[in-house]
Amino acid sequence: MKNHTFKFIFAIILTGTILFSGTQKANAQEFQFGFDLHYADPQGEFEVQLDNPGIGFGFWGGYRFGNSPLMLGLDFSYTNFGIDRREEPLSSTIPDLRVEVENNYNLINGNLFMRLMLPSGVVRPYAEGLFGFNYFFTETVLRQRGAIGDGERLRDTNFEDVAMSFGFGGGLQIRVYESSGINEQGEETTPATFYINLQGRYMMGREAEYLQSGSIQITNGDVFFDVSRSETDLLYFKLGLHIGF
Repeated sequence: MKNHTFKFIFAIILTGTILFSGTQKANAQEFQFGFDLHYADPQGEFEVQLDNPGIGFGFWGGYRFGNSPLMLGLDFSYTNFGIDRREEPLSSTIPDLRVEVENNYNLINGNLFMRLMLPSGVVRPYAEGLFGFNYFFTETVLRQRGAIGDGERLRDTNFEDVAMSFGFGGGLQIRVYESSGINEQGEETTPATFYINLQGRYMMGREAEYLQSGSIQITNGDVFFDVSRSETDLLYFKLGLHIGF
């Protein structure tokens, strides 16, 4: 049901882009970059295995060619799917010195994207296709218990896997500020436009192995990993700030 709903929204955005692209005044070529916060909802097999949404952030940069609606760019994001914390003695010979052990279950996603968007306008709908990778990794961090500030002492990646991914998405850029390109002294400067971005994205991830909250078990001083394996589809909802030059 989630898949059909998102595809329907995507089709509406794409249709609107095609219908209205000819009615807007076009700008010259444009460079954009942006920062987004996101909510990542596992889908399909991934939802059955994980059933725990992720929270994260991402950044991207893209270039729109001339007066065309075509933009190409790169996109990277980080997502955390959970954190486990426990207290342990520093060693068997120093049981009275205790530290905090933290396990982080993470994903880095990177993509090359192609985006079709209105060249100008207060509201700029867009549709996009993406191809990239998912890098799943679990980190264990040793922290000083009760420390003021971070207190991190050691960090290690103890499980990782990489899988290809591809997908599609769509969204709206809503203009909130546009500079004139003239400073207070009357000199020409590079004009900049700021947008609030609302975006949805469906990424189809190939099969990968990963850990999740509760997967690391300590028994009699030995570490055991309860490894999950599945396809890694994700539905992203993004809110961000985009800047165009």
